Amino acid sequence: MQSLYFLIPTFFILLLMLPVFLEVKLSYNILENSGVICIYLAKIKLKYYLFEIYKNSVRLKDEESVSEKQLDFSSPEIALIEEFSRQVKQKARLKYLEVWYHLGLEDAFLTSMASGFVNAFLLIFFTSLKNSRPTASLGVYDNVSFNSKVAELAADFCVSLSLFDVVYSFLNSLILSKKKTAKS
Repeated sequence: MQSLYFLIPTFFILLLMLPVFLEVKLSYNILENSGVICIYLAKIKLKYYLFEIYKNSVRLKDEESVSEKQLDFSSPEIALIEEFSRQVKQKARLKYLEVWYHLGLEDAFLTSMASGFVNAFLLIFFTSLKNSRPTASLGVYDNVSFNSKVAELAADFCVSLSLFDVVYSFLNSLILSKKKTAKS
């Protein structure tokens, strides 16, 4: 009977150590300067945003409201986010990354040259990514329109990491960013 009490901390330890799958779907139309980002946690939709990028601001629109965020790259919050993303990037395991693009420049020769350049760039990027993350599945899907003007880009990627890694990375990045701001 007494050993049943050990099930409660065992459950919480397992909950912290089991991997959680985070999936992000991103789409951006370069000509219209608008895009969509959707974040899923274990196939459950967390957030959905429509966004537009201006000179130094990003306008986010979700189901409830429209908000405009000014980008200030020297703020302490940005330093914390940079350090947190660096910490999480080391601990996250990439499951798959798929990139789609639809390109058209109204000239067949220029369109084929541009799509070949984009394919070459993506394959070089995927080769370097495959060296650091050998178990990841990578894919490039292209659609070329030779007689219309189109520039769309979409990406879908899934990473797995444990809740313990997220909490540890956040606390570690909080300490490191405080040290950096204290030195400055």
